[in-house]
Amino acid sequence: MELPRRTDSSGSIRIFSNDEISRLREQLVQEQKVGSVEPVIERQDQEAVAQDDSLSSQETTKFIIIDDKVYDVTEFIHEHPGGYKVLSTHLGKDATDVFHAMHPASAYEVLANYYAGDLAEPSPTSTPFAHRVRELRDKLDSEGYFQSSKFFYFYKISSNMVLLFLALTILWLYGEFTAGVVTSACITGLFWQQCGWLAHDFGHHQVFQERWLNDVVIGFLGDFCLGFSLSWWKNKHNTHHAATNIHHEDPDIDTAPILFWSEHASADYFADLAEMAPKDDPLTVFLNKHVATRQTWYYWPLLSLARLSWAHASLTYSFTVGSLTKSTLVNVFERTCLLLHWAWYIGAIYSFVPSLSNQILYFFLSQAVCGWALAIVFALNHNGMPIITQEKAADMDFYEIQIVTGRNVKGGLLLDWFMGGLNYQIEHHVFPNMPRHHLKKVQPMIQALAKEYGISYHRCGFWQGTKEVLTTLDYVQKVSKKLVDRAYDY
Repeated sequence: MELPRRTDSSGSIRIFSNDEISRLREQLVQEQKVGSVEPVIERQDQEAVAQDDSLSSQETTKFIIIDDKVYDVTEFIHEHPGGYKVLSTHLGKDATDVFHAMHPASAYEVLANYYAGDLAEPSPTSTPFAHRVRELRDKLDSEGYFQSSKFFYFYKISSNMVLLFLALTILWLYGEFTAGVVTSACITGLFWQQCGWLAHDFGHHQVFQERWLNDVVIGFLGDFCLGFSLSWWKNKHNTHHAATNIHHEDPDIDTAPILFWSEHASADYFADLAEMAPKDDPLTVFLNKHVATRQTWYYWPLLSLARLSWAHASLTYSFTVGSLTKSTLVNVFERTCLLLHWAWYIGAIYSFVPSLSNQILYFFLSQAVCGWALAIVFALNHNGMPIITQEKAADMDFYEIQIVTGRNVKGGLLLDWFMGGLNYQIEHHVFPNMPRHHLKKVQPMIQALAKEYGISYHRCGFWQGTKEVLTTLDYVQKVSKKLVDRAYDY
């Protein structure tokens, strides 16, 4: 779809030269270096932009480029429905493909309100490969690949609710027996995992054209059933899609000091450790000396805590930051669903399990099973794949980044169910709003296109992928060990 243009008061369209774009981009870089959110720009830069009303002159101009058009989002960035962070990953950059991949038609008119002018020359990130992917997207769209099967999702939700019914029934009938508690806890963990995959689909607006309807279903599946905040998830996950495996930008690989996924992360974290080591508290010292340097040992136990960590983050985010849309109604809806989640969950344990020891067992085992089931899949998706520096990412197009940082996992119907369609991770990242039941058919198309342009496309089995993840952790822990030994002088 062609983005609408806005002209200035004289009716003419401003043309941005390469020098102007470079100057504005350099201002953004300097702002990021000093760590200020909204710094005042230098006097000479103010004078340079003050003559044009289409760009802000009281602060560093925050702009993005889409389809060779420049948009000033300085005033919009904190109002962005997908969150501030996701938009900040593309400030000063060409956001054409990530915009088209993650926005509905209604976003085009909103974007037009921030139109500032056109580029004098085409963006260098508009590569032949990106052009081919765009052509494929248009073709698939015309053939109905972005239309969901409502029957498929009705079946998925219904069959998943059967898991919850089964788990609670077993707990009700056999809650006094440890075997019944263990069985019910494992099924509950899998139910939560599947809720996560379904909420993920609705979160990408794969199912309904009406975005609010997708969000209502997320409120049920994500907040009420799973206990994860819709707004917390969108803020984190949208940023991950916009800057996949990009160091300093993708929140999914920012897990220090618990897990380090690259030598970049390790080097950054331990860079000043020699100076701060004497001041470290005991917990930090323990994490630095014994966890970061042995992360392959702690990997599986840590995954068992993932769900509890994310549930805690969801509650904290919802009751402190609140809805991304800043809507009171959405805030009330989310917070109510989150509280009701813990009400039914704790209520079932208290009502159906008479023994305190089995109550504790059910709580932690169900949390652990879900943590493992979710985190193992997340790790297979991108961990152990290339992590890209911001400098390198600037020279790559969006689609290339999505392909080289993703890992597809081969398997049958059981794997499709367990991974919620995310075993086609590469195709999902190229077309995030494509319903999961179409990804299998699109997979060979993307693989063939990547091969044609010499772009690395990785596909392997479940256990091979897990081995690659552990190999990466082992390599990075050896880097961390050297840095820790140097800092603590032993």
